[in-house]
Amino acid sequence: MPIETIALVFFFAVSMVGSPGPANMALMASGARFGYRKSVPFLFGTLSGFILVGIGVAVGVGTLFANFPTLKTTFLVLSAGYILYLAYKIAFQKPKSGETLEQPGYFAGCLIHPLNPKAWVMMIAALSQFVDPGKAQIIQLVTIQIVFSLTGVVLNSLWVFAGALVHKHVKSEKLMSRINQSLAVLMIIVVALAVFRSGILD
Repeated sequence: MPIETIALVFFFAVSMVGSPGPANMALMASGARFGYRKSVPFLFGTLSGFILVGIGVAVGVGTLFANFPTLKTTFLVLSAGYILYLAYKIAFQKPKSGETLEQPGYFAGCLIHPLNPKAWVMMIAALSQFVDPGKAQIIQLVTIQIVFSLTGVVLNSLWVFAGALVHKHVKSEKLMSRINQSLAVLMIIVVALAVFRSGILD
């Protein structure tokens, strides 16, 4: 893949991965509740889940959604259910109680992107825009996935770090509750927008 194309993939990845979404909201909420170090397994789970999305798009899961409406509907129901579950936990868990609550782990993180419409739209757009059908597609797919993964390590970590700053400096339980509830609302709004704007609903 030409260096110019890789640069375009990088800028696309930065704009997509760094923007607010269910994963970033959940990562920030985890950092705010448990601190950065305890959120690392959850962080790496989300990164692994995004790789699964990339593999799914590469093998044609998007085509399955188009050809089997029931599968598409099932995906949307599971997606909405899991995001609402995360939003509920973020909004109603007691602030500053990370030592007594079950913190999100690796496998919880793995589920976020596969059940996140924004992640599927992101990878479908990346592969459709940057993969040249006339060249070795496996190499191009792997290159795109590496760029997204490395970008995710940095940008997703920044969201966790931002939450960790909240964990460290916000002392008011009332304010922490407001922050958690705001993150939950943002998660729901972003997923709703991703669903209605995606080709999954076409």
